[in-house]
Amino acid sequence: MKKKTVHLFGALLASAVALSGCAGTSNEEYVFKNAGFEQGTLSGWTAEGGAFTSACVYNQSEDEQGNPYYKEGEFFLYGGAAPEGSVGTLTSEPFKLKGNGRIGFLIGAGSDASKCYVAVCDTDGNELIRRGNDDYGTAGFYDSLHRVVIDASEYLGKEIVIKVVDSDSGSGMHNYINVDDFIVNYQGAEDVVSKTFVADKYIEENMGSVVTQYRHTYHAMPPVGWMNDPNGFSYAFGKYQLFYQFHPYSSAWGPMHWGHYSSEDFIKWELMPTAIGPDTSYDKDGCFSGTAIVKDGELYLMYTSVADGKQTQALAKSSDGVTFEKVGRVIGSDKVPANSSRADFRDPKVFFRGDSYYAVMGSKNNDGDGQLLLYKSADLQNWSYVGTVWKDDRTTMGIYECPDLAVIDGTDVLITSPQGFATGGWRYENVHSAIYMTGSLDTQSGQFARVTEDEIDSGFDFYAPQTLTAPDGRVIMIAWMQMWDRTMPTQAHGWAGAATLPRELTLKDGKLYQAPVREIEKYRKNEVNVTEASISGEQSFDGVEGTKTELCFTLDVGDAAQAGVKVFCGTEHETRIYYDRESGLVIFDRSDMGTRISGSAKELNASKRSVKAEVRDNKIEFRIFLDVSSCEVFLNGGERTMTGNVYSDPSDTGIRFFAEGGSARILSLYKYDIVVE
Repeated sequence: MKKKTVHLFGALLASAVALSGCAGTSNEEYVFKNAGFEQGTLSGWTAEGGAFTSACVYNQSEDEQGNPYYKEGEFFLYGGAAPEGSVGTLTSEPFKLKGNGRIGFLIGAGSDASKCYVAVCDTDGNELIRRGNDDYGTAGFYDSLHRVVIDASEYLGKEIVIKVVDSDSGSGMHNYINVDDFIVNYQGAEDVVSKTFVADKYIEENMGSVVTQYRHTYHAMPPVGWMNDPNGFSYAFGKYQLFYQFHPYSSAWGPMHWGHYSSEDFIKWELMPTAIGPDTSYDKDGCFSGTAIVKDGELYLMYTSVADGKQTQALAKSSDGVTFEKVGRVIGSDKVPANSSRADFRDPKVFFRGDSYYAVMGSKNNDGDGQLLLYKSADLQNWSYVGTVWKDDRTTMGIYECPDLAVIDGTDVLITSPQGFATGGWRYENVHSAIYMTGSLDTQSGQFARVTEDEIDSGFDFYAPQTLTAPDGRVIMIAWMQMWDRTMPTQAHGWAGAATLPRELTLKDGKLYQAPVREIEKYRKNEVNVTEASISGEQSFDGVEGTKTELCFTLDVGDAAQAGVKVFCGTEHETRIYYDRESGLVIFDRSDMGTRISGSAKELNASKRSVKAEVRDNKIEFRIFLDVSSCEVFLNGGERTMTGNVYSDPSDTGIRFFAEGGSARILSLYKYDIVVE
């Protein structure tokens, strides 16, 4: 067989666009013999050379990797079945061109369109018009077929033939041609082939094969493949828009696209078409993280464009929130300060203040420290460097990623995710952290005057938070509910990564408080209420169970050495969230959840996290959200939070309260099922 090379991201082969033969109409008088190879032979065609034989008439629907050909009907012409290095032609019987003169057909493979193509010829064999697979490089390397059109209307009324040509004698990638379903007097349009179109077709074909065991019910997650940082979190066109770093073709990190969800309430997320993909010279290696802003009625995405090891910043825009057009690169490497890395210059947070647009950028100084930079523009397209927003003496060995700037009650809150920032103790137990600083940003100098600083979330799985200001004035934050340098059990299931429950942010005495968006409350069902219950040993309550659940309880820790709750409980597994008197910390312990998670050598413990929570009048308030494989803990009204993924068995639905080394009391308990239909 002629050589077929599988693309580096093999699953990309399956993403070739759907054929659209049904879009055309054809009367019998316009049809030439065996135009769709449905006779299962080359009857009606004349073959010369060795490139097209009876073995090339294929009836398979998929290749050996399970990637669909998207043929029309039962048979199509698969040039890859010919002997390697063979060349030749395949010519139809002559026919008179009638109707509108447009000939639609399906084409695939043909990596060199100058050597593998379809031609309209006169009866002497002279080529009049030719068409190869011009979309081969755009859509990826694939055998799959998509619809193209030859407009031969200038030859109406003339006798013509269709000639399929393979003059590529090499052994490179897809050096042959696949065709099917020739329609004369074609009424439809060509398939618009792009990285996003291909991605969406792949999603449509493959999302049903994702294993659902750990899939959430009220959190945004990829339909298939990989998700990391939330991007472009914004309000536009009457809905909340959430974009995210997305690699559709496998559950591992890869060339980044921007996936897209929209929502009216932060809870029910509607999957939208993929927004942008790596398909230009300046972003061919990935469309990386960024943010969004509305300008003149259009939604602009500002993102990091990556090509040939350089990170630059680019724009795309949309007038409907569905289809996005790339504007181009707007901040090049030439605008990176001399003392900073051009390879670590990313994740713009764009905002408007005064009469100008600004962008805070993640960066790395040449001395190895992370830093944040500020840029300014009047129109989003022409930018100038202002200054260094933040840099301190802590060497993180990575950059300050994913900066964000929120304004809460007139105070600037600078948010960022420093790589490699682990200090020990109960703060910053992850190798990569997320922090906030309160203060004020001077847009003239670019400098941020810090007043307070702290960790945002003290759990396992929280990174790259991003905020928006809702129409009602609330500042809402969402983050990636996963962590770098960890094993991810769902990767074996065809997906990885999710977003946290969106959270309302407030400031109290310079401290950031987080509360789940209030919209979650309309999805509460099956309320159970318990009051004044003593706990000694272990205690469960009727109706208090589940894994798609909200728990709200006030715990009087009494004289117990440890007291709290066990969730995702079964006969062998449990996850403990409790107050430890000796340390004065609240502990999130998933070491007995039933699945082993391992991290990098720098991570001391991938199974336990702790946080200092104030015990007031011997009481701690817990609000916990479970969603199949996630657990988000809000303490004392959101003064502290802990987020973690928990991978237990489906039967581990129990919830039990416990006190060890003494007794404790549940002063009040409310349990709700969270039901999103």
